[in-house]
Amino acid sequence: MKLNLEAYLKLKAAIDELIERSENGAVIVVEGLNDVKALRRLGVKGEIITSSNHSNAELVDFIGHREVIIMTDWDKKGESLKNDLVMKFSSWGVIPDVEIRRRIFSIVGREITEVENLAEFMFKLERSKQLIS
Repeated sequence: MKLNLEAYLKLKAAIDELIERSENGAVIVVEGLNDVKALRRLGVKGEIITSSNHSNAELVDFIGHREVIIMTDWDKKGESLKNDLVMKFSSWGVIPDVEIRRRIFSIVGREITEVENLAEFMFKLERSKQLIS
């Protein structure tokens, strides 16, 4: 597991943006409880909702017109869920943020594909000092 320093800094910036936007009221949608735990370990303190306990229509209805960030996994199921949520939110006139998800997984996609592994990935990087210039 190696990232160059530039990639690490971009990853850290994306996670910091996720934390900040959550603190400012954005709702984050993830797939399951382990994803919530990982984001909490990274410092996300705001509202995180799991899609595993609700239908997509219920999620959209519950979140309503609030700012929403979709953080599903980077696998086939996560991609399908993201696309369905984007379509449903868009029908309400809400454009969910999928850019943070894209930025994060464009960096870590070779190493991990699940949100639940993101915190451990970051902590291992920081502990191991395997960042290369």
